[in-house]
Amino acid sequence: MIIQLRLDERLIHGQIVTAWSKALQIGTILVANDAAAADPMRTKLLLMTAPPGMKVFVKPVKEAIKLVSDPRADKMRILMIVNNPKDMLEIIRNAPNIEAVNVANYVHKKSSGKVVISQYTQADPEDLEIFKQIAEAHNNVFTQLIPSYARSDFKTLVANAKPLSE
Repeated sequence: MIIQLRLDERLIHGQIVTAWSKALQIGTILVANDAAAADPMRTKLLLMTAPPGMKVFVKPVKEAIKLVSDPRADKMRILMIVNNPKDMLEIIRNAPNIEAVNVANYVHKKSSGKVVISQYTQADPEDLEIFKQIAEAHNNVFTQLIPSYARSDFKTLVANAKPLSE
């Protein structure tokens, strides 16, 4: 089961290793990212970043969906990580058993017309439309950077997005 589907443009990093893996009591981290899966060096770095004893996979998005659709995945506690809203929406629409969706960290994309959704999430017009679909596509969508922070309802944040002052 996907305990949490997380959007974080950094993929696996310190907060995942030290905070989220423990808070969610997961046994598996699944990075769903076409570019990372196609780059052996990046895949190796992501695998090296993971906590000791943790099962870690770096798969293209469609293969990751296939992996979590296998009935054997229902018995696992999986943190699935993507680095963009398009992949997140595809997974929400096609993967079973997603307990929670966390739009956590997405600010580095360079484009014009961006809005601020939260302190750690920004969107250009294209991403904003996808974020609206994400907010509607699952009943438990929130933003929470680390487990000790309060969760914020993502649907409300998207509805109240403000232009980025540049």
